[in-house]
Parts: sequence; C-alpha cells; structure tokens
Amino acid sequence: MNFVTSRYMAFSVPFEETNREKRLIYSTRTSVTALIDEIVFEKLLINNFNDIDSELLDLLFSMEIIIPENENEFEEVMVQNNSMLTVNSHLDLTIQPTANCQLGCHYCAQEHSKVNMADDVYDKTLERVRSKLESQKFEHLSVTWYGGEPLNALTQLKRISTEIIGLCEKNKVIYDGSIITNGLSLKPAVFKELYLQHNVLNYQITLDGTAEYHDLRRILKLGGETFDIIFKNIIDIIQLPFYQEKNSQPILIRTNIDKTNLAGIKPLVDLFAANGAQGKIQFSFAPIVDWGDKKYGSSDGFTKKDFAAIEIDLMLYAHQKGFLISGSLLPKREYMPCMVVAKDSEVFDAFGNVYPCYEFTYTPAYKDDIHKVGNLLDENFTPNEFATTRNWYTDIRKDDFATCNKCELLPVCGGGCVKNWYNEETGCPSFKFNFSDRLLIDYLNKNHALIL
Repeated sequence: MNFVTSRYMAFSVPFEETNREKRLIYSTRTSVTALIDEIVFEKLLINNFNDIDSELLDLLFSMEIIIPENENEFEEVMVQNNSMLTVNSHLDLTIQPTANCQLGCHYCAQEHSKVNMADDVYDKTLERVRSKLESQKFEHLSVTWYGGEPLNALTQLKRISTEIIGLCEKNKVIYDGSIITNGLSLKPAVFKELYLQHNVLNYQITLDGTAEYHDLRRILKLGGETFDIIFKNIIDIIQLPFYQEKNSQPILIRTNIDKTNLAGIKPLVDLFAANGAQGKIQFSFAPIVDWGDKKYGSSDGFTKKDFAAIEIDLMLYAHQKGFLISGSLLPKREYMPCMVVAKDSEVFDAFGNVYPCYEFTYTPAYKDDIHKVGNLLDENFTPNEFATTRNWYTDIRKDDFATCNKCELLPVCGGGCVKNWYNEETGCPSFKFNFSDRLLIDYLNKNHALIL
C-alpha cells in the first residue's frame, strides 16, 4: 500500500531549538501537534517517508498526517461528521423570551419591539421542548437565553427555565444554561438567582472598550451612557463570596472591534486587571461583520486577515495581564460548526418563530420562510427540514463552497459560520489566518517559555 501526506495539516513557521531548525505540525483530523525537524517537514511535503525515524513515523500515522494514498479524506471527514449528527445526544436550544432591547447599537441588524413571549407562544415552546426531551434521544440539554435583551423578560425567562429544568429531571437529562446579555440589568442578585436556581452557568457580556469608546456605540435607544452601569455590575458580581469560591470563570467579556474603538480594548483589559478580575472573567475579541441588511464594508472595518493579527496581539496582551481567553488556542476536531446543522436544535423567538440560527431572528433580511423552521402557532406546524443552513453537509460539496471544502482546516471548523457562506460571504474563522501564530504560542505556553 502506498501512503501520502494528509491535506489536513497545519504548520508553524520554522524556528530554531536545540541548535536545530524545527517546525510544529498539527493534524486537523486528530487535533494533535508534533514538533519535528525541518528536514522531516520537507520530506512530508513531497511524500518521501524514507529515513524518518520509526518512532516518529508511527506517531505521524497515528496523527493521520500520513494516510493511505487511495483514501478520500474529504469524504472520510464528512462521513464522520454525518455519523456524529446521527448519534448526537446533546441538544442545543436558544430561547428568546423578548424582542425588546434597551440599546441601539449601530452594528445590530435586529428590529426590536416591545414584545415579550405571550402565553400561547410560551405554551407551544414548552410543548416543543417537552416532545424533544420525551423522545429519549438526548442525554444533555443546553439552553442559551438570548434576545433582544433576555433580561427584559426576566419573568418569562425564569418561568420557562423552571419548567424545562423540571422536564429534564423527569426525563433524566442533564441541563445547563447560558445567556447573552448586554449586562445592564444583570445585578448581583439577578446573577446569583440565575446561576444557583436556574443553572445559567455562562454569561456573555459585551463591552466595546472603555467608557469613552463603548458609550459612543452601545448607547440607550433614548440616549444615555451604559458602560459604568455594566462595568459596576460585573465587578460587583465577581466580588460575591460564592463567585469567589468557584473554580470556573462564567463571565465572558466580548469586545466587538473596528478601527474606531480598537484603541480602547487594551485599556479595557487594564481596567479589569486594576479591579482584580484576573481568574474571574475571560475575554473574547471579535471583528464587527455584516449582519443581515447591515453591510459593514466601510473603511472602519477590518479584513479577516488584518483582524487575525490584531486578535493575536490582544490575546497575548490579555494573557500578559493574567486573563484567560475564551476557548482553546488550537481548535479541536469539530463534527458540526454549530447548532445550525443539527435538525433537532432550534431557536425560538417571542413570536413563535422557529429558526436554525439565532442571527436570523428579528432580522428583516431573514424574514422569508426559507430561513425558518416554521412557526409554533401555525395550526399544522411541520418543521421545514430545508431551512437555510440545515443541509450544509450536503451543500458543502458544491463548487460554490470550494473555498471551504478544499480547506485544510475543515475538520476543526466544520465550515465556520455557515450562515455567511449562504450569503455569499466567507464563513472562515479568524484562526484560519493566524494558525501558525497560535501553534507557536500554544507550544511556548506548554513549555513555560512564553516571555511577555
């Protein structure tokens, strides 16, 4: 049998160690990294495996860096992905108890309205969740509370949360929740109740830099600054005695970045550091991108490649200040990009609409039925199995998505943001453009050699 080097390999730039030129290679099929001599790397590029040490050769086979010549790697990856979808016992749901939000952020594409989930929508949503849990297909349910601003409908959130937790207990399903919130109403008492009584274990809160930057962007619809309120809420929460006792870091600070607020991101990290937030929060750095009808092609935005370099700089800076960064430096083997390809995973909005993706809700660009699974209030509700994104693992084979289906990183991203591919935009994650840097930082971290 003949063998070749896998196409699903990422690698660092060469560097010198122990007086030899080395390179890090990473198998995106198995999520394993190896440090090899540059001369071995050059042999791999030309499928020359002669004179490679037998022990290293065994490692490269186990990493699936070296594979049988006749293996169709793409199809093998897709078979595994589809197989995992079939046996997936983890159900992801997003529930939006309100269409309302206090903020009028310039980059948000949602149309907000003062509508909370009414009783008929509540009943149908709960009925839908119950049917999923009683199917006995799932061992674990994760619910993300989203909006609008979900805390604007705190009563509805707590009510349906209590019911779902009861259903999970009855059906012996593990439950956890998370919330995406602007943080304005997240007072310590609210946080404690959600965390301890409703098992909401993760909180994403957006701050777009320090006050002078944030308050130009994330302002109240009626006018008014928000940074000081949100920041105080976060600091008050992380000082709660029960929060201090936890080993987890449930609060994630997300920063949405363009050229107009980039200068405020490192000072934001400094501000949290000065308030002793190390070990208590995490950071996530994200570029502002197109969303629905909000096309962000202005001179204020960054290309993905440019942002990838900025992201590495910010990650290193936050690390230097003692903070963890959300997620792993190196992505792991991913059998689905997110919930959008799992037919049982759904997003429920305050009007009874069901979607595959939470960026579709309340967004005029996605109002057509092709983007919906359906509406729970329809007398003959029948899920639309062909809603946008649902058939990604079939569509990805098309020439329209060749950039994705031919990419060496496909096994660790599954396509990234699938919604973007259907909008004729790239769905690639930022790590596509800074993977080499991530490999080096990960290696230096693990070998305690990262000097900052």
